[in-house]
Amino acid sequence: MAETGSMDMMGSLTSFAVLILMFVVFYFILIRPQRKKEKELKEQMSKLSVGDRVTTIGGLVGFVANIKDDQVTISTSAANTLVTFTKSAIQTVVKRDQLNPDGTVKKSEEPAKTGLFGKKKAKKEEEE
Repeated sequence: MAETGSMDMMGSLTSFAVLILMFVVFYFILIRPQRKKEKELKEQMSKLSVGDRVTTIGGLVGFVANIKDDQVTISTSAANTLVTFTKSAIQTVVKRDQLNPDGTVKKSEEPAKTGLFGKKKAKKEEEE
């Protein structure tokens, strides 16, 4: 009878450990990246300036024309249509210095490719 009680206790502890492990995995896969993304967006909102290109959660793309408290006015087309949104409606921000004169995003340089242990990979062309 004592063996049955200890086996029940061991089964309970095992199922509890699995439950805790699932919560930890859930945290690192879903919750933590979302919090990091929210923190970055909040930081971008605090540094928002006139001329930055923004995309709203509704998919509207334009350039910031005016910022007043919690409201942002963006110019959405060549006809300079002005639309006002709250800052919380902005999904992405591209800073003015990252844009080409035509409003497209500048291509960033690719980082140097390295192997598994940090050594540079040799290009096949260099080997031939």
